[in-house]
Amino acid sequence: MDLIIKVLHITGLLPALRAHFAGAQDAPQEFTQGAIRPGSPGVYVWTDPRGAVLYIGCAVCLSARIRDQEGWVDQYVPAERWTLSVIHMFKEHQAQVSWVETADHEEALELERRLIEWHRAETGVAPPAVGWECKPGSRRERAQLWAQDLWRRVQEAEGRIP
Repeated sequence: MDLIIKVLHITGLLPALRAHFAGAQDAPQEFTQGAIRPGSPGVYVWTDPRGAVLYIGCAVCLSARIRDQEGWVDQYVPAERWTLSVIHMFKEHQAQVSWVETADHEEALELERRLIEWHRAETGVAPPAVGWECKPGSRRERAQLWAQDLWRRVQEAEGRIP
């Protein structure tokens, strides 16, 4: 069964981005891609190739966070090793990342919350990929491990993986 969930295109986040930075000198007017200044805090948005927002996050150091996440996505092969469901979604949807730098991490946290809530106000739901945290021993981790095992068994039974 398919469920259609409305998500914003990344340009749909621009009113909230511009309102957040309203009045600030040299305020960003859009999200960027390319080289990130080392050590810059900010907010990043993962989208599918058409620009549909999958995830909104923030980081103390954008370059380190994005480099790590891109590495996880590049190395991820679901049939070999299941990882966080967020990485699975990014891989399945061929996600790409854009970002905006902020003055500090506190502003990044505030902007992240505002963008998520703007998305919710516009669509009725938060972006579909949520939650990097899966702490060892948590209920979420146990449920994730159970689902991973079931997924592998179903894939093997259907002949999708050896």
